[in-house]
Amino acid sequence: MSDLYFKIVGIGEDIEYLIHDSANTLYEAFKSKVTYDVLFKDLPTELLNPRRNQYRADMVNLWLYNRFGKALAGTTRYLVAIVDVDAYVPGLNFVFGLATPPLKIASVFIPRLRFMVKPRSTKLIERVRKEVMHEVGHLLGLEHCSNPLCVMKFSNSIFDTDSKSWKYCRLCASKLMLVGIRVNENYILS
Repeated sequence: MSDLYFKIVGIGEDIEYLIHDSANTLYEAFKSKVTYDVLFKDLPTELLNPRRNQYRADMVNLWLYNRFGKALAGTTRYLVAIVDVDAYVPGLNFVFGLATPPLKIASVFIPRLRFMVKPRSTKLIERVRKEVMHEVGHLLGLEHCSNPLCVMKFSNSIFDTDSKSWKYCRLCASKLMLVGIRVNENYILS
């Protein structure tokens, strides 16, 4: 088992199945310790921009840091939040997820991942898995990748998310290896 440790928290209702899949994915991909919890039903309203009816993703990560940051400092621990709210950052209309590597926190925002899929569908689970692996890649030091199948490829739309894999390309996996992070071969594109 690696020395990586991920804590997954859920914010929303009826998302436990997404949290469980994300926990299993991170455990299998990195052979890491993973714990999870559904902690909150709602985010504080001061994180909501009422004109846009969206939450500021960077402020969500900062709020999470204020709640969990002490447990993350100076360790190989990371927090991943699965959040059932629509979010944005200044300069973008929306984000599927946001990683804040200095804080060791990433969030994945579900509403836009639900586009044209049924609740609890395999497609929704797959989309969330891709976003979790993408944001965790950023937490671990990866940048966006030009390989169209690599999970680190930037998604400008849900169609971009659907067209890529939840696996890292060989180049991205080797970059992780250079910093001592081993990726399970089943999570590397062949």
